Amino acid sequence: MAVNRTVLPNTGLVQPQHGLTGYEADQDANWALLDNALALSGQQAQDLGLNGVYSGFTLSTSATLVSGLTAGVLYAQGKRYAPAGAPTVPAAPASATNYLFYNSSSGFYYQTSPVAATAGDALIGKVTTGSSAVTAVVQGTKVYGKVSAAPGAPANFTLQHYLGRAPIGVVVQMTSGGAIWFQAPTMYDATNLYLVASDSGITAKVLLW
Repeated sequence: MAVNRTVLPNTGLVQPQHGLTGYEADQDANWALLDNALALSGQQAQDLGLNGVYSGFTLSTSATLVSGLTAGVLYAQGKRYAPAGAPTVPAAPASATNYLFYNSSSGFYYQTSPVAATAGDALIGKVTTGSSAVTAVVQGTKVYGKVSAAPGAPANFTLQHYLGRAPIGVVVQMTSGGAIWFQAPTMYDATNLYLVASDSGITAKVLLW
């Protein structure tokens, strides 16, 4: 009997025909194709250095030392992490300010440095605690996110970017008159942007990825 196959146009998957043994090889090929596609999507994020939060994972204060955190999508070490529900994070150290990161092997962790402990970790944000509660949070900057710049004087200034790693690219978009440009020779590092303001009272949005 002739085997008529239907190849789906967007993915290249062969549409299965249940109960026909002639299509078993197609089923095997489908799984191999899916496996390869998922591997390539993670490898691309790793190759480009685009690890971080893409959506969600919003922090919130809490009456305990365990901060609130919504579900979302992030990449760490090139691996996608997208839990179906809100993930559980460990309790933050009391009476301190720490940064919450995610590692694809060990999960969530806190540290005092805003720079990832392991290359490829995703920064969730900054958490400040009292003796028994999370009192303040600052959300990490998402991949293809932005931070606001509002220098108070016409001079060099430093702006923390909250990416958890050195940006791959940065673009300054002015939202007022005046100009903001990068200092030389260091434009940015894993923690900060190093900028220059032409005037006081000017503003900008700085796009990062």
